[in-house]
Parts: sequence; structure tokens; C-alpha cells
Amino acid sequence: MFTNSIDSILKLLALTVFADQRVFTDEIDTFINSARNLEAFETSETDISPAKLLAWFETHRSELKDKLENLSTFETWVNNILDELSDHPEKPAILNRMIKISKADGELHISEKALIVLTARRWNINLTI
Repeated sequence: MFTNSIDSILKLLALTVFADQRVFTDEIDTFINSARNLEAFETSETDISPAKLLAWFETHRSELKDKLENLSTFETWVNNILDELSDHPEKPAILNRMIKISKADGELHISEKALIVLTARRWNINLTI
């Protein structure tokens, strides 16, 4: 449905939703708005509508939750995604969207913060949250 780059970005954004083991409507709405507002998506030739993003989210829900639950392979898996995006020009914007999603439910959970810090370190981005 989407390019590999967009799919990888969506996985990071969705992981932020699932990181605290709770999924709230505000987080899903922020995921959709964040994904639609990234410059990388605006220049894409793929139509990224809210309906397509919600369908992507629901299609990947089980896979992403399974990845989060398998701690022995999670870090390697997420580092592979981060490495795929290591040259992406919108890394700071992606990271900011992850922060926005993590705060959408009014609480920055320790597991959300851990994912954000892991991402920032892997991409060599100085971060204060």
C-alpha cells in the first residue's frame, strides 16, 4: 500500500501508540494527523488519507504488539527500522511526531519515553523531553 520508507515511519509512529500497552482514541487520532502532516508524505505520490492510515494501523496492530511483547528481539527489530531511515531528511519531524503521539493521552509513559530516547540516540539527535 505504501512505500518502504513510509511504512517504516508509520511503524515508528504506531509503536509509540502501543508502547504503553494502552491505546486511546486521542493517540490514534494524533497518529493519523501526524502521519498526514509529515513533509515526506506530502511529497509522496501515494494518497495518504485518514481512512488508509486507519486501515494500515488496524492491519499492523497485531504485528506491532507482538514485536513489543518479544523483548529479546524488539531492540534489533526497531534498530533495523531506524537504520532504514537513518538518511531520511525528516528524522527530527518524525521524532517530534512520536513525542506528540506519546503525550496525546495526557501522560508520557516510561515505555514511550524509552522508545523516543532509543530513536533519538540511534539517529544522533539531541533531545529534551
